[in-house]
Amino acid sequence: MSRHIFDAKLEEHPIRVTVGHDRPSGSFYLHIGWVDPRTGSVFAYASDLNVTYDPTDWRSIRRVLERLHIVAPASVWSELAYDALAKSGNRVVKHLGDGRMNELIAW
Repeated sequence: MSRHIFDAKLEEHPIRVTVGHDRPSGSFYLHIGWVDPRTGSVFAYASDLNVTYDPTDWRSIRRVLERLHIVAPASVWSELAYDALAKSGNRVVKHLGDGRMNELIAW
């Protein structure tokens, strides 16, 4: 399973977004977590947002985030598409707002 992580804001509240591709099922997923600004840690997942997307199409996740005015670094989408096309998994990548990426784990 690949994981692409970036930090953003939703209505001025800090969030951490994780999108990824699950190789065995061939599906995509989205997690949005509320971040405690004092600790920088996710303290709750944003299930209250009631997001709905097509798990077979990463572009539907992108549209959901755009509707919420959540801006993802462009590298998120190119890397997520690559993971699905190459059927690669087991990657954890942190995407920064300035375009840099840090591959945290790959196995």
